[in-house]
Amino acid sequence: MSVLTARLHARRARRRARSARAGSAVVVVLAVLLALGAADAPAVALVPGTPADPAALAATPPMGVNDWNAVGCTDAFDEAWVRAQADALVSTGLRDAGYRYVNLDDCWAAPQRDTAGRLVPDPVRFPNGIAALADYVHARGLRLGIYTSAGTLTCDARGFPASLGHETTDAASFAAWGVDYVKDDDCSTAGTDAVARYTTMARALRATGRPMVFAVCDKGSSAPWVWAPGIAQLWRTTHDVADDWASVADIIRLDAAVAGRSGPPPGRGWNDPDMLEVGNGLTPAEQASQMVVWSMLSAPLLASTDLSRGDPATLALLGNRDLIAIDQDPAARPPTVDLDEATGRLVLRRVLADGSLAVSVTTLGDAAVTVPAGVSGRDLVDGGRLLPGAVVAPHASIVVRGG
Repeated sequence: MSVLTARLHARRARRRARSARAGSAVVVVLAVLLALGAADAPAVALVPGTPADPAALAATPPMGVNDWNAVGCTDAFDEAWVRAQADALVSTGLRDAGYRYVNLDDCWAAPQRDTAGRLVPDPVRFPNGIAALADYVHARGLRLGIYTSAGTLTCDARGFPASLGHETTDAASFAAWGVDYVKDDDCSTAGTDAVARYTTMARALRATGRPMVFAVCDKGSSAPWVWAPGIAQLWRTTHDVADDWASVADIIRLDAAVAGRSGPPPGRGWNDPDMLEVGNGLTPAEQASQMVVWSMLSAPLLASTDLSRGDPATLALLGNRDLIAIDQDPAARPPTVDLDEATGRLVLRRVLADGSLAVSVTTLGDAAVTVPAGVSGRDLVDGGRLLPGAVVAPHASIVVRGG
């Protein structure tokens, strides 16, 4: 096993442990928030007439690339790697298919703030700074995203400086650097209220006057789909994804349970079941299933693999225009969800803006399922003809779109 692989496995084990601890609080927090009602959530005063009005941001689910599941906090994560992803989005045609964000995750910052209290890019990983990287990305028709945490330290074991108590300063830095997207994680929060923490950062970002998509990343522990509309454009609904089917299937169940909360901001926002593992350790059928279900759920499509080394199958799946059209459908109507836990068959149905119906059948379990009555047509993934009663293999998906 290579050093890089070993580090990634260790990181994923730590990540699953954090997610398990956070998951125990979800039910309690959700019950409290539902009892209070969404109307009792703090309102965020928007700056009238500014381009940072949420109505102008993320009208469809964001699409792009994030480094974390590909290289994490290893030495491979640096300016050259990020630039290579930007170049690959262009050269592979993924930019023109809708993938526009190049998002940095944890470990981009130096271990200490400067004497003025500002975040500093790691001088080894990013010797030219974040502003120069943003210029590089923008010159290719792309947008730059950055990572922080709504706590005192970020989530990596080394704990880089995060934004709790520094929201105004950090938002100003992000705006000055030309950042277009901010992912705000939830580590080292010192027991502070999630709604208050994320509302403070949302206000700070808007006050800069620069349009920046705001992504709440508390793993669903505070039920952000209840309170975050009007505060953020998207929010994580689940624990971190891993490149194994058990993780993906669990996330599908969790995200599908709140599918009705997803829709265009500012009235709603996008449920985020975490990044795509397409190109990583899943089987080809499992990768296709993740892409299918994420598209049917109007989830952000954020690849997290090395696109500069992507094989043709990976690039073809990420660039599947039929699936992207479903994900980016402007009507953004949530699907109906029919999950048979006895068989593991998940059927999602979405009426699209043109009146057509998209239907997917996914096998979450380890035994094959059959296509239900009323579902027929050509599979948008492999082009095969589907008829009711056809078999869908374990961990696989089919998806059709008809009139």
